[in-house]
Order: sequence, then C-alpha cells, then structure tokens
Amino acid sequence: MKLLTRTTLIFLLYASVVAGVGSFVYYSLIHKLYYAYVDRTLSRRKLRVQKALRLYLHSPTDLAYWHQLDHNVEFVPLRALPARRSDQFSIRPMFNELTGQQQPYRQLAVPVVFQQRPYELQIRLSLLDTQSLLLRIVVAGAGLFGVLGLGMFGLQLVLNRRLWQPFYTLLEQLQQYKLNRNQSITLPATPVREFRELHEAVQLLLRQNQRVYRYQKEFTENAAHEIQTPLAIMRTHLDLLVQAPGLTEEQAGYIENLMGVTQRLTHLTKSLLLLAQLDNHLYFPAETVDVAATVRTQLAQLQHQLAARSIRLETEIAGSVPMRIHRGLLEVLVSNLLVNAIRHNVAQGDLVVRLTPEALTVENTGQAQSLQDAGLFGRFHKATDSPAESAGLGLALVLQICSNCGLPLRYTYVAPGRHRQQVQLRLSSEEG
Repeated sequence: MKLLTRTTLIFLLYASVVAGVGSFVYYSLIHKLYYAYVDRTLSRRKLRVQKALRLYLHSPTDLAYWHQLDHNVEFVPLRALPARRSDQFSIRPMFNELTGQQQPYRQLAVPVVFQQRPYELQIRLSLLDTQSLLLRIVVAGAGLFGVLGLGMFGLQLVLNRRLWQPFYTLLEQLQQYKLNRNQSITLPATPVREFRELHEAVQLLLRQNQRVYRYQKEFTENAAHEIQTPLAIMRTHLDLLVQAPGLTEEQAGYIENLMGVTQRLTHLTKSLLLLAQLDNHLYFPAETVDVAATVRTQLAQLQHQLAARSIRLETEIAGSVPMRIHRGLLEVLVSNLLVNAIRHNVAQGDLVVRLTPEALTVENTGQAQSLQDAGLFGRFHKATDSPAESAGLGLALVLQICSNCGLPLRYTYVAPGRHRQQVQLRLSSEEG
C-alpha cells in the first residue's frame, strides 16, 4: 500500500468516526436546546395564565371556557394541594383532532389555587413536527459536514499528488538506474525541503557507488589481464618443455602435474572473474538465443566424459526454445549444470536432460541423500565425491546467472539417489 493511500485512508477513517460521533452529539445538543426553548416558552405562558387567574377570571365556568378556546391550557381539579410546588415537565401523548392520531406534547404541570379551590394547571405544546425538524437539522448538518469532508479529501488527494510528484519522478529514475550507464538523477522543481534533501542524499550515495563500481570494474579488468597473461605464458612454456629432447619420465610427470594445476588455475580465474562481474551487476547485452541448440552443443562436447564413466544419457529436448539472454551466460549456465551432473554422478549412472519452452531440467544419479541443506550453491562448496580439479564454483555461477537473468532455479531430491536441477525459462522469455 502506498504511503499516500495509507495516509488518506487514515484521514478518511478519522473523518468517518468524527462524522458519526459528531452527528449523534449534534443531534443530542439540538434536542436539548430545543426542549430548553420549549420549557422556557411553557414557563412564560404559565406566568401569563397565572396573571389572568388573578385579574380576569371569576368563576370555574371561565376555566372551562378557556379550555374550550385553547385545548393546550387545562385546569384539573384536585382534592387537595400536593406537597410539591415546583413545575413538572413531561412528555404526554394525546389525541389530536386535526390529525386524528396520537401525538406527543410537552406539558408543564403546576398546582394553583383559584377561588380557594386547588387545581393543577396543565399547559401543553405540540411536538408533532419536533422529531422531523430535529432530523432535518441533523441531516443538513451531516450533509454540510460530508461535503466539507469530501472536499477536504479531494483537495488533499490533488495536492498530495502534485506535492509528491517530484518524489515519484525521483523513484522512477532510481528504478531504471544502471551504474554502468553513468546516468544522472534529476529532481523537478519543488518547494518541499525534504525532497530536495532526499535528492542531495541520493546524489551523494550514487556518486559513492559509481566510484566504488569504477574501482571494482578496473580491478576486475586488471585482474583478468594480469592473471590470465602469466597463466598463458606458463602453459606455453610447459608445452615447450614437453616437446624438449631428452625429457625423462619423471620430469614429464612433474610437467603434467604443473599443466593440470595451470588448467585448474585458469578455470578458477575465469569463474571468479565472471562471478565478480555478476556480483557488480555489469551489463550483459541480451540477444535472442536458441536454448535447444545450446544444450545440444554442450552435450556433444561432453560425450567423451559421458563415455569415460559409462553414464547413460536420456534426452528430451524441444525443437527450438528461443529466449532473450546473453549468449555467453547461457553457455556457462548449461555447461556448469551438465558438468556438475556428470562429475557427481555414479559410474554407469543416469543423466536425464529435458528441455521445454517452460523449463530446463537436469537430473542425475548420485548420493543417496538430499543436498538441500548442504550448501549446494555455496561458493567453493565441494562434495566428498568431487574430483580434485573441481573449484567448487560451478553451481554458484549457475545460481548467480539465474538470479541476474530472472530465471528461478530449484533443486529437488528424487529418491532413491536422484538429484534434479530445474531452471524456469518462461519468466525470462516473456519479459524479453
């Protein structure tokens, strides 16, 4: 969830709670104020009625006549004056002749004495439209609050998008940034100080990363040149020594051992340099490569190793599986998978290679236990049955290439004693 969306949802939730509670409080307050107004009106009318009792009314017949003229004023005879003398307000439902229905009245009841006879003076005020009036007032207030809230929500959304636009522009540039392309990161003009400080911090971080990247790239290139050149000279001189006259059998054995060590150093150097390039995310240009042709080529080159160990090969390769990838990386990936399956296979074992447009699967016989937790893809990891010339970088290179190219890699132990490496190809193919 985006920060703006989360913030907006929090504000919206807060506004909803405030609107609900506020409407209830607003209704209660209006209700209380309205009843206070009605009670004051009844109290004033009581004073006028009491004044009329003293000045204008002379007999109980006048009281009955008044009630006939105004049904909201009634004198109810009492046997005796009650102990209470304070005004008593209440809600009284009564039949309304105009509407023909029961309706609520607000009533003020107070004891009075007229011509030395006790009465209860009852003054009423109709509340027929009170609930409707209060409801309309609350609805109007809630509507006004809702319009205000929605307006603030919309205004905040528009302003946030405009104010945060520089941030999203900066984020988009960072997502597309490549160290090897020496791109510049720009920030649109913005009055927000935090965004300007973020841009400055990003610029400083990128300059530092570019400097480290250049140093590592130069080191990798220099190491490739400085290490491979002496190794090539050593191989050349060893070849000359083998062809030299008068070479004894003991000397030939020493030279053969040195040539093996040199070959192993060459392979180790190339693997380490490729790992360094992958770790530094160097740019490997992609092209459309036929994976099926690459697999067939690598299998043809490994026929001698398969025959030397009497390994039975079973293949199921699709006619053509095109995908966009760096050709050299694909060759290293396929070669290391196959070589690893041959090296760690058993004599007269099985090697199954399947290729579909979705996945490349290499399955071989081997140790009768799972290698899931044995650091299979770790660098310089060597199993107990690994030959001496193995550098322990084959599967580490496979994992790094798959990670850089977006190809999911999965290891599965298939009992008894069968190990399966599977590289998913569909994802990368679709992206290309």
